[in-house]
Amino acid sequence: MQTANRYLGVNYYNTSPNVAVPPEYVLQRFFDFDQELVLFPSATVPFAYVIARRAHRTGGYNVHDPAFLSAPPDTKFCVEHHWLPVTIMFKTGLTWEVDTVLQQLAARDIWRAGGAEAAADQLDAADEAKELGTKAAIREDMWNRSGDAWRSYQARTGQRTKYRYGHRHAPS
Repeated sequence: MQTANRYLGVNYYNTSPNVAVPPEYVLQRFFDFDQELVLFPSATVPFAYVIARRAHRTGGYNVHDPAFLSAPPDTKFCVEHHWLPVTIMFKTGLTWEVDTVLQQLAARDIWRAGGAEAAADQLDAADEAKELGTKAAIREDMWNRSGDAWRSYQARTGQRTKYRYGHRHAPS
């Protein structure tokens, strides 16, 4: 006898009867990861599930905003339920790749990074490291190019040749 999925209506809302309901272990992993996450089938992307988060600290989107009229149906559904869309997940193959999705969510989660200021500091540090790496690569490239140009200039003006003593014959 199969028991009912305990997470239906808790963190999964079936908006389309044509889409497979994720198994209970998938919904439990999402619930254990973050109780505020919600999954529902996408109305616009076939075989996709929208991952959203319940909005507590923000008012979310404004239903009266003119831009809301042109919003995708998935976003409108989130707004109606006071959720914030996070990303889309696909079921690939016969199994559900929950670990990969949760790792990506954890990598993008601001609160796991220590809050907004800590996340901004991490992004600034990453940008600075990237900029320093680019500057070092440019400096090394310019150093090599200038050395090659100097040796080329010396060879073209006769100041330097391939031979040690500047002539082709061995010293007598």
